Amino acid sequence: MAIVQDAQVGELVDVKPPGVDVVGLVGDEEFDGGLLGWVPVARRIDDGGPDESTLADSLYVRYCVQDALSRVVPRAVELLGDLDSTASDEVGHLATCTNGLALQPPARSRMTGPLAAYLVDGPLTIA
Repeated sequence: MAIVQDAQVGELVDVKPPGVDVVGLVGDEEFDGGLLGWVPVARRIDDGGPDESTLADSLYVRYCVQDALSRVVPRAVELLGDLDSTASDEVGHLATCTNGLALQPPARSRMTGPLAAYLVDGPLTIA
């Protein structure tokens, strides 16, 4: 929600895009897990190079961002509101790329076991 100055009245008013009350785009957990999680990972890489914990954390962040995109993009396309907008090349490309992220290695389905083993003090292996 943005606060803007109303030129006629001179008061601050709230301005919301249509439908935001009904369909939220991104939840707090998506921002916390993915969009804020990359900063400490990047700092650790800059400070001393990656290790197993940095790799594990980067995979967690990647999967959080992947989940956020898979929820946000369809909602954003829906909020466009008409078939002309959703049929555009740009929207189709965005949706395709978003879904394609899940296919990039290492896929979550192949890393579930290794990440679970790492969480109970086992070595982290890339499957």
